[in-house]
Amino acid sequence: MNIIFLEAVQIHGGARKSTIELAKRLNEEGHNSVIVDFWGSCNEFVEDVQANKIPIQILKKNNSPIAIFSSKNPFRIGMNITLFLSDWVRLKKEFRKFQNTFKPDVVIVNNIKTNSILKKGKDYKIAYFARGWFAYNSIGFLKKLMFKYNSDYFIGVSQSTRQAIFTGGLAPLEKIFVVPNAIDLTKVDKYKKERNTRNEGDPMVILHCGGFLPAKGQDLSISLAKKLKNNGINFKMILMGAVYDTPVSENFLKKIRNEITQYQLDDQIEILLNQKDPYSIFKNSDILIHPSDTEGLPRVIMEALAFEIPVIANPVGGVTDYILNNFTGYIATHNHVDDYYEAIHKLYHDKELYRFIAGNGKSLIANNYDKKNQVEEFDKIFKKLEKI
Repeated sequence: MNIIFLEAVQIHGGARKSTIELAKRLNEEGHNSVIVDFWGSCNEFVEDVQANKIPIQILKKNNSPIAIFSSKNPFRIGMNITLFLSDWVRLKKEFRKFQNTFKPDVVIVNNIKTNSILKKGKDYKIAYFARGWFAYNSIGFLKKLMFKYNSDYFIGVSQSTRQAIFTGGLAPLEKIFVVPNAIDLTKVDKYKKERNTRNEGDPMVILHCGGFLPAKGQDLSISLAKKLKNNGINFKMILMGAVYDTPVSENFLKKIRNEITQYQLDDQIEILLNQKDPYSIFKNSDILIHPSDTEGLPRVIMEALAFEIPVIANPVGGVTDYILNNFTGYIATHNHVDDYYEAIHKLYHDKELYRFIAGNGKSLIANNYDKKNQVEEFDKIFKKLEKI
């Protein structure tokens, strides 16, 4: 089957890495997948695609994509809208040219921007791949119309995402499929062998992995660090994630830095921005905390469990697909610092419990989230598509 993954990448994060891995796996199983990117402006993404030997087509090379609201000046916003519309017409034209030669059976999109240059009813099916949490009430009216009327079917990464799409009235259940993320355990095992030797007096390393945005919960991590320090827990906390080229992200990072200094946590907390090799950090971490407000099926939790790192997380989106409380990890009351502290306290003082939770998490991933399972689920979808 000919498959296009249509992207408009500005930052190369976990979702994009998952797309590359999926395209590679499908090609290894005999499908013909290509990645089509709007601008090719994210060099890290383009290089990753090429390193995985996946064909890539760039529609309109542009080193800096047009951001409509990059300024608050009404005149500048108007200029950006004009430039964006001109860019959109060109992108649509270039995609049509490529589509006519490649002849895709399926075009997979993951946002409205990429969906907007497609037209339902052509010689291909449009699949909206909802990798994140689908908060229907937060979606604008025009976006809802495009989701509903310019997609042939939906793919979610968790059952909770599937239900959110269905209850939002965007599609009937028979047109919403679930394909969970997958992980290369061989790569994980290679990194685990490089883990530093730990001594009795070493601090417990607590990792928070997520982009610097209020919804990702780094402010809770600061409160947690204060409580851990005040109670004499020997720890180091790493805040690892991307800072986005937006005022919201940049200001939030500044706020977090100020709070670290204000509460005298500089010796306990380290910030790692735009880390290109996150596994080098995972391999020496002991606990992952994930106080996020919204999620689909978070890749970082899957990676942590594969590394046998216990996870403490908010019960949002597909998190509970991974975490069975007190068995594969710990579920906290949403953003409740005391719940996070109590779970860390248990794991810090009880090595047998730590090994029990870590082993169960690894078994869950090994048995349910490997590459073979993911490809098999996609093959089932492709067969069903012939009947839609």
